[in-house]
Amino acid sequence: MLTKTPGRRRRSLPAILLAVPVFLATSVAMAAPAAAAPIGNPSLEIPVGCPGARAVIQVEWEGTRTAKVHWELTDTSSDGKSPLIKIAARDDSGDGRSWVFRNDEVVFGVDGGYGASASGGGHSWDPAGIAQFNHLEVKVSNGTSAQGTTCSVTKKTYNYTRLAYQYALNQIDKRYVLGAEGPDAYDCSGLVKFAYERVVNFPGWGGVRSSAQQYAWARSEADNNNADLTNLKSRDAIRVSRSQLKIGDLVFYDGHVGQYAGGGQLYSAMSPAAGIGYMSVDFKPPLGYYRVVGVTG
Repeated sequence: MLTKTPGRRRRSLPAILLAVPVFLATSVAMAAPAAAAPIGNPSLEIPVGCPGARAVIQVEWEGTRTAKVHWELTDTSSDGKSPLIKIAARDDSGDGRSWVFRNDEVVFGVDGGYGASASGGGHSWDPAGIAQFNHLEVKVSNGTSAQGTTCSVTKKTYNYTRLAYQYALNQIDKRYVLGAEGPDAYDCSGLVKFAYERVVNFPGWGGVRSSAQQYAWARSEADNNNADLTNLKSRDAIRVSRSQLKIGDLVFYDGHVGQYAGGGQLYSAMSPAAGIGYMSVDFKPPLGYYRVVGVTG
């Protein structure tokens, strides 16, 4: 569980000027921004770190352009170095905008020694200048280049669910045809397959096609996850409860699959008569609720 920690003392100006980051930035913030509460039900919470520095990142995908992000950075070494974190929103080509911690500072450093930590964020972020929020990129280093950095790690987490849901929504006027997977007609799993494969950087479904195969894949991936989700892959799944459902999550039934639409509704390719549209997520007992995720780095 993420915790809030009071801000640490500010460094003197000479110390700040000497703390040159190991990745490009206009300046480095060395005092904690105003504390922010963690996100209560994030889309994903993952650790990012290496010896001497540990960050925990929460992201809640709010749509194809916006997300809530909460971060916490902790110094896990007594080596006297100041761990750094940089966060960026990226579009499907890798272009994007950096998170601004304070004023124009796009890199944050924890000062105070072993156990010192700081956290922030938790608000809705609409990165100006990018049309589609494809993934969140987080870079953590155990110190500045001036201090002699010995480790640095970058992780990317992808906005598969909301982007795929939008692609599926764009098919609402199409026909239901058993075995079809677009672009003019779909069955339930064909619509899911088509929507996710439109998302840039999604690795593809491979031989997974039917709703039964998609369910077996999601269940297997969720069962193989570490408790702290340190082993997530570029195409993975996590199991969620009904109360944790977010828009775009997959809901599986015996012989059917759809995407959660919010408000207790399921969006799916339903039948030749009903076509593509909405029904109650509780229209029959589900086999399970799953979120498709992707983490690289």
